[in-house]
Amino acid sequence: MDYKESVAWLENRNIPLGEFTTDNIKTLLEIFDRPQDKLKIIHITGTNGKGSVASFITNALIENNYSVGKFTSPYITNVREEIEVNREIISEEDFAKIASQVRKEVEGLDKKKIFVSGFEILTSIAYIYFAEKNLDFAVMEVGMGGRVDATNVMEKSIPVFCHIALDHANILGDTLEKIAREKGGIIKENSHVFSYPQAEEARLELKKISREKSSSFSEFSFDEVKIISSNEFGNKFNFRSYKDVEISLIGDHQAFNAALAIMVLDYLKEDYKLDEEKIKEGLKKAENIGRTECLSRDPLIVIDGSHNLDSIEGIEKSIKKFNYNKLILGFSLLKDKDHKHILEKIEGLADKIVLTEIDNERFTDLDSLEKEFKEISSKEIYAIKDRKEAVEKTFELAGEGDMILWCGSLYLIKDIRKIILEKIN
Repeated sequence: MDYKESVAWLENRNIPLGEFTTDNIKTLLEIFDRPQDKLKIIHITGTNGKGSVASFITNALIENNYSVGKFTSPYITNVREEIEVNREIISEEDFAKIASQVRKEVEGLDKKKIFVSGFEILTSIAYIYFAEKNLDFAVMEVGMGGRVDATNVMEKSIPVFCHIALDHANILGDTLEKIAREKGGIIKENSHVFSYPQAEEARLELKKISREKSSSFSEFSFDEVKIISSNEFGNKFNFRSYKDVEISLIGDHQAFNAALAIMVLDYLKEDYKLDEEKIKEGLKKAENIGRTECLSRDPLIVIDGSHNLDSIEGIEKSIKKFNYNKLILGFSLLKDKDHKHILEKIEGLADKIVLTEIDNERFTDLDSLEKEFKEISSKEIYAIKDRKEAVEKTFELAGEGDMILWCGSLYLIKDIRKIILEKIN
């Protein structure tokens, strides 16, 4: 297979019906001699902040001259973005080569009624590629949950928990305790667990699982992060022995995400040579495409993949860092999200609203979304199915000094980002 054929094959592998399990991907990786167990893995889960924390840790390790693989999802521009080594995405040739090797084995497993999904295949490609590269570290972001996620197939790892909030309730559970239990499934025996400051319900569950697994549990408090400045260009803060840490990611929550990364990096100092100044250089270089990303200053255009109430509350705080007159909101939402609370929150930010549809099987149809908004809002609302036309409408509505904000789903932002960049460049 060439690269395009590989991607087409991958996209056509549907999620199997029935209970989620890691059995099938483990069977596949067994054929490839368990590449995941040849790696030093930093395993990151949580509801929000995973991509940012992965970027902070990866960049800090690279600045200290370690070779690092990073696996994140979903992608924004193309699928190869999900698999990086030392900030370089996997080449089309390497992707196609490994995908072809995997396909041969997957089709053999199909005949035995052992079905491997597209995400499991992608995860397997990452593990095989990272093992071939003989890396110092692999930073693996969980796709969803943790316990039965495709990434959760290693014998040992360093488990890292970003902020846990209510999301994917139909799969992970409808309370923080249940969600924390699912995410806590990544904790292995005798691990060193690191956590963002959690709500007490989630915190107690993570601590309980850590005890059951004979694992240490490290956390920090928001009070330990002393924010010196926070604006539309990033943050400057102190955390424990680290002074004047600068990051380019926007919003106070990103300082807290960076503090979580610092805790992990400090732990690694026990066995690895890590220089504090180089750690700070790496933190400053961290990027996270599609998360409070400013695509243009004039006109002011911000995109954000926020897709649950917790992340919408985060973008509400982040946009206050910018100076603008009116806010033109471009928005859509998947149908399995908490519509009532998300819509009430996001409506309050906007002066004018442009709605569209997401190119995803879980999309909310435009008529339903418009109806939901009109039930709670008397603001100008434009419902435009074609995403390119919807983007044009936000530009048309924005006056001098206004902000255009697009948010609601990473699947939406993937298309919107491309359309906007083509327009402004």
